[in-house]
Amino acid sequence: MRRRWLLGLPLVVSLGCRTPAVYESAPLPRFLEDATVAAVPEVAEPPAVPVSERPAVTLPEAVRECVLNNLRLRAGVERIKVAQGDYVTESLIPNCQVFADAQLLPVTSVSFDNQAGPPQYDLLLTVPIDWFVFGKRVAAQAAARLNVDVAQADFADQIRREVAGTVDAFYDALEADVAVRLAEQDVVALTTLEQAAKDAGKAGVEVRRVQLAVLDARREIRKRRAAAETTKAKLQARIGRPPDTPDFVVRGTLAVRATAPALTVTQAWALAEAHRPDLASARRSIVAADLAIVRERKRGLPQLSITTGPDYQDQQRITGFRNAYLWTVAVNGTLPTTDRNQGRVLSAEATARGNRANLGAVTNDARAEVEQAIAEYNEALNGVTGEDIASLRTALEVRTETRAAYKLGTKDVLDALDAERAYRDRLRNTLANLTDYWQALNRVNAAVGQRVLVAEEAAKDTLLDDARAPVK
Repeated sequence: MRRRWLLGLPLVVSLGCRTPAVYESAPLPRFLEDATVAAVPEVAEPPAVPVSERPAVTLPEAVRECVLNNLRLRAGVERIKVAQGDYVTESLIPNCQVFADAQLLPVTSVSFDNQAGPPQYDLLLTVPIDWFVFGKRVAAQAAARLNVDVAQADFADQIRREVAGTVDAFYDALEADVAVRLAEQDVVALTTLEQAAKDAGKAGVEVRRVQLAVLDARREIRKRRAAAETTKAKLQARIGRPPDTPDFVVRGTLAVRATAPALTVTQAWALAEAHRPDLASARRSIVAADLAIVRERKRGLPQLSITTGPDYQDQQRITGFRNAYLWTVAVNGTLPTTDRNQGRVLSAEATARGNRANLGAVTNDARAEVEQAIAEYNEALNGVTGEDIASLRTALEVRTETRAAYKLGTKDVLDALDAERAYRDRLRNTLANLTDYWQALNRVNAAVGQRVLVAEEAAKDTLLDDARAPVK
């Protein structure tokens, strides 16, 4: 039996030392390459809710939902908790070790004439002291505390970016909603023009030209509606609503009653240096990396511990002397001759150099963002305060006069269509300029890390009333 076991031992060892086969997971279907056509599941669509019954979302509500429900922000909160957990770990004192043994236990008969041993029983406690003697725990705590500060600054910067993105997405959705109204009004205006051409007995060519314009306008409605759904879907993802939530409408105005004065680049950059969380995070990461170097160097120092405890010798039946209770005290320590934690020290030093370089890169990016935001705001400010109102009124007057002249027969259909198109284009440009202004103002505030520009919305914009009014 023993021979069989000895013969099988080499086989077991060889099987254990054999290199395992390379693991491959089950292949996933490749897009547009697999020949199998997937069956489309039949899902009952929920009934459409009228626009008037859909819940409305304002800009403050969108920002609030973003801060509370955005999934990326929730993940950022957990990263702070991870850093806090690391701080707790580094703050813990190392555990003590308990050692109990029985030595020199007799295997054969032991007596006064046949002495051995005597048997000895030990109960020893080993207490590590290097964390206190060399300050390892203090150094680890300092580095972990700074990492918590870095995580909190990163989270603040994430809030800045997510809220800024939510504001931009809200104004995109608001612009898309008004653009749908503009397209619907365009169809109504062109349909009215078509009916006027028929009533005036115009030639068939003129009527067909207007009909082609009506078809183009209806195609524009479909495109605008698709764009409105896309922008609302992006806003819904930003504010953290799941895909199966009820549909909603955005409520707000793009009209500007009072604009905010522009900042200079110097003023904006001074605010950014004081308030941008990404710059604060980059600065804190440098200090944290320097403390990590100290921590790793201290970890390379010897590991020291004190061992102490009672000993009991069972010797009376062997030597005739009474059983003895003794005490053991020892100091244990490693000799850092080969391993002085050199690798982790080098890694920490490299991290510190990288963090210093990262601070320069973050500063350059932030400076460029500030300059770009100021330039965009100045351009948008010129657009809403200068050309928009005058040009829109002029286009409206031209359209009204041309439409009246067409009905009197002094203008042809091309003039009427051009006037309609010019007015609608100017209205869309005005709408885009208003959206650009609010988004540019939001980007300036995001670039400096604080709300410094505050513009006043108009309660009502008569120039866009026809776009917001329902089509009859």
